[in-house]
Amino acid sequence: MVKRPKLLAVMLCVFSLLWADGTLAATVTAPNPAKKGPDASLQTGSPSQVTLPLAEYQQLVSRPSVTVVETLRLEGSFEPRSLSLTMTGRTAGSGPTVDVLSMAAGARLWGCEGDAILSRGGSDKYELTPLQARFSLRCQVALQGGDRLQLSTSPQVLWIDSQIRDGELIRDEEEGGKQRFTVVHITKDQAEKALPVSAMGRYHVTMSPEGVGFAYTILLRNPNRSHQRFLVSLRNGERVQQLDAALPCELLQSGEYGCNVPPGEHNLTLRGSLPGTAFRPPVTASVHYLLLDSHPLLRPSVETVAQRISVSETGLQPQYRGAQGFLMDDRQVLSWRVVRLEALRTQSYAVTSSATTFFLGSDGQVLGETALSLDNQGAAELQVPMRAEPTYASLAGEPMLLTKNETGALLLPLSQGPQSVALQHRQSFQRTIGLGFASLWLPELAAPAASAQIELRYDRDWLPIYESLSPDVRFPSLSFGELFVLIVLIVVAERLLFALGISRLLRMSIALCLGLAASMVSALLVLLCLTEMLVAGLYILPWLFGQKRLFWLVTGGLCIGGLWALLIGGLLLGGRSSAPVATSSDVSYSRKPSKEAADSDELSREDKPKSPAYQGLPPKETIPFGATRSYLSRERLSSEGRAVQVVMLWRPIVQLIGTVLFGLSVLLMLLRVGLLRMGLQARWRRVLEAKAASESPSA
Repeated sequence: MVKRPKLLAVMLCVFSLLWADGTLAATVTAPNPAKKGPDASLQTGSPSQVTLPLAEYQQLVSRPSVTVVETLRLEGSFEPRSLSLTMTGRTAGSGPTVDVLSMAAGARLWGCEGDAILSRGGSDKYELTPLQARFSLRCQVALQGGDRLQLSTSPQVLWIDSQIRDGELIRDEEEGGKQRFTVVHITKDQAEKALPVSAMGRYHVTMSPEGVGFAYTILLRNPNRSHQRFLVSLRNGERVQQLDAALPCELLQSGEYGCNVPPGEHNLTLRGSLPGTAFRPPVTASVHYLLLDSHPLLRPSVETVAQRISVSETGLQPQYRGAQGFLMDDRQVLSWRVVRLEALRTQSYAVTSSATTFFLGSDGQVLGETALSLDNQGAAELQVPMRAEPTYASLAGEPMLLTKNETGALLLPLSQGPQSVALQHRQSFQRTIGLGFASLWLPELAAPAASAQIELRYDRDWLPIYESLSPDVRFPSLSFGELFVLIVLIVVAERLLFALGISRLLRMSIALCLGLAASMVSALLVLLCLTEMLVAGLYILPWLFGQKRLFWLVTGGLCIGGLWALLIGGLLLGGRSSAPVATSSDVSYSRKPSKEAADSDELSREDKPKSPAYQGLPPKETIPFGATRSYLSRERLSSEGRAVQVVMLWRPIVQLIGTVLFGLSVLLMLLRVGLLRMGLQARWRRVLEAKAASESPSA
């Protein structure tokens, strides 16, 4: 026994000698078949060895192992039962065994001869093992009954050919690389008595400004067991651009399409253009359905008599509205005349609702916001001429870049269907001597708004006295309730002064000044109410003391006085104090920066390096709530050239005027202070006398 170190040394020497000669060999040891048996261990001799160059060995090992059947051919005849199957192909590598075909029940392969072995891989599957690099195998086919042979081949079979004299090959669909086909026995009687292919046509003719197109869908039904020839005659001069069919068709020299229709039902579809204005069915069919479809700008006028049917009965889907359906026979010709319609000028979008809010600030600037709800059916863009300066725009909540066309109108792109558009804009108004005059221009839309709402918000420094949206005129600062209370206060003041002995002209002047001052200054209103209640009490108390039920009368009087105070406060003070008082931060949107802020900005710009200028999307500003608000509404409002006219008073001026009127009324009363003192003292003495009389025992 050779030791391992010596064996390794010998192998290294042999390897070096072979490498030096340039020939590196591989040794393959195979068992000797002669040594098999019970005495194999006693026989002596060297095992069988094959020596190959290493390059050939690597080529043999690296070659792919594949087996392909290039052609599967069926031959023979059904009548004498002499069907045969021949497979020719090639193999490479180790020649693997592959699945080639499977047969339906009732058919078997036998008597195979050639350069391959065919074996059963299952109940109906057959496997092929090649014996040569190029092989050919011929087998006999046995049919236990019937006149139909059904086979299914694996992806290793590339092509199927049938040479059976009285049989026809019918190829089925190919699924996952597997091919299914059937060979049907056709007798002479069946060939002579073949039934014609029946058809049903559905024809869709579409007229558009560019031309007339057609789509023919023909349902073919072959009741025979063999392929049948079917012709499609283009009788209307059609130009076929596309032919879709799962059956072989060819264009003949006569201009017809010839199709070999397999047994069963099949669809044939032709698409193209139709040059004329007449239609005749291209095939002989049991029924013909025609659908005339036209663009909205075109209208076909049918000149021949034809049976009208509904569009749904044709089984076709129209492309436009107003399609016409017809039922025709084989020889009928339908002609028409195309009438071009004139499109009327209409608005391609509608404004469902419009909501505009204006905030009038103390700095003479008006910040506006308009929310639009549109129903767009064809407009590519929205053109909005604006007399105000647009500052922000959004579509469906997404900010948009502000652009304008050649006329200066704001231009916003639109999409199809309902749209929500938001706009913000700025404008200024005039201020002079405590008065403000504003013309609030609305964004001008081509279509009127079905429902329009306008909200006016005023800064706390402004008091609106006049609002107008033609033809409506409003006076928001003075309502009917306030006017009624003001008249009552003036009348009560005049009657009280009359009771105190003041002359007519003087007391009317004092009462009018007091009423106007109270309507302008809330504190003076409260003071006037309290004063009138006190003076009126001097006239009511003597009468109360003379009554028996004094307690209940006093309680009722207090209740009446309280209701009177609530009425005055609710009408005059409620509307003015309903809105929260605006702080300085609410109206600090003025674009004029202060001097200190400008200096700090300049310093910060000097410290920071200059960056490239970039103009992005405009930001959205917040509309302040305002101290006073009013609302206008209108149905079918056309905003072209429309503006809300507003006249305002500066509140400090109003309060100053109210104070001056109150001072004037006080001055007039001081002129008759002696007469007033005497009247009040006389009324007070009457109160004391009435009280004493009510407390005496005789009472």
